[in-house]
Amino acid sequence: MPQSPPIVVFDLDVTLTRYDTFLPFVVGYLRHQRRRRSLALWRLPVSLLRFWRWGDRTWVKTQVLRAFLGGQPRHRVESWSERFADELLADAMREQGMVQLRRHQAEGARVILATASFDIYVSKLAERLGIDEVLSTRVAWNARGRLVGMDGENCRDDEKLRRVRALLGQPDEGTNVTAYSDSHADLPLLSWAENGVAVCPSKRLFHQVGGLGLEVARW
Repeated sequence: MPQSPPIVVFDLDVTLTRYDTFLPFVVGYLRHQRRRRSLALWRLPVSLLRFWRWGDRTWVKTQVLRAFLGGQPRHRVESWSERFADELLADAMREQGMVQLRRHQAEGARVILATASFDIYVSKLAERLGIDEVLSTRVAWNARGRLVGMDGENCRDDEKLRRVRALLGQPDEGTNVTAYSDSHADLPLLSWAENGVAVCPSKRLFHQVGGLGLEVARW
């Protein structure tokens, strides 16, 4: 019986990229469209920005998405998404992260990109990276093709692990799975995988690496 190929799950933001991609995507869209509302982004309440760093990211992400891209036509958002994916590929990717990705792909691994970032641009980047299987937070559109918010749950924490397990057929154990992430939010995924790799880990993740037996990679 042929052996199943290894499974490799990559997070995106600050794992394969050098920075979080959501706010650059929003700001870039506003600038690309030369919209006056782009100036309002810098007047976001300090409390909202603090929530982005320490609080409920799902709530903040939804508020920012609706405030600055709400009502925008799909063709415009998709046009910017194509350009943004090109910019990420050119300037944002971690060099060693790309080396690891290409090595796994060359070895025939089943590669999955699992991220809390939005599908509208993640799917474009995944195409450029040669990754066919993508799990991401989804954008919601109305019947007129206008962006109205988030569709479903934010793909992070337990939700990300739930989606990975569902894609793989609900395995109880992450046998033959290697997972890469920088964030404590992915502890459920990293702990479940047979090989969990903390990539340039955040302080909150680094403090838990030893107790969970995670490998640390400095890309």
